[in-house]
Amino acid sequence: MEVIKPPKIDLFYFLFKVYANLLLNLHFREIRIEGNFTPDNRSVLLVPNHFSWWDVFFALKLNTTLLRKEFYLMMLESELKKHRFFAKLGAFSIVPTSKGMLQSLRFASEVLKQPNNVLVYYPQGRLHSQHHMGLEFQKGIERIAQQSDNFRLLMCANLIDYYNYKKPSLTIYLQEYDRLTDFSLTQFQLTYNLFLKQSIYKQDKLYKQ
Repeated sequence: MEVIKPPKIDLFYFLFKVYANLLLNLHFREIRIEGNFTPDNRSVLLVPNHFSWWDVFFALKLNTTLLRKEFYLMMLESELKKHRFFAKLGAFSIVPTSKGMLQSLRFASEVLKQPNNVLVYYPQGRLHSQHHMGLEFQKGIERIAQQSDNFRLLMCANLIDYYNYKKPSLTIYLQEYDRLTDFSLTQFQLTYNLFLKQSIYKQDKLYKQ
């Protein structure tokens, strides 16, 4: 099975960024980024939690605001076929249960070989509540990490709260994962879930101030 690869169109990407920013400004009271991360000349593997229709918009916002790299996104083939315009943004397909999965993971590694790229990857593979702190990751991220070099892995937790406002606030928590030379899926999953738990704790403290 062939990977649906992105025929990236710069004008479409620019226009969609404008649209996404307008949509986020319309529906969210504020967007905050918490955590220290300074982009450099290495590519970035961005690993956010996956809990809503908004997730791609959040990743685009983070890239526009902080990372400022060429945007790529791995999507389930079934979803990409429904929303093919995402391919013009840099989305490519994966079918986790097919032989073509290795081809998709190989393409992901090729993306990370280019220092000006960011690849958004959701290793849990499906939607979970943002309050779910026991995420289980599929093996694909381990293969990507082992096949790639000179990249940075950035853990991301997107959390939404309303409190006493009509519109919600989005806080994007960031933390770099630096154990790449001996990458272990089990260790990364434990580290990410601890990071997510700590982010939820910080979120509660943040809005009590």
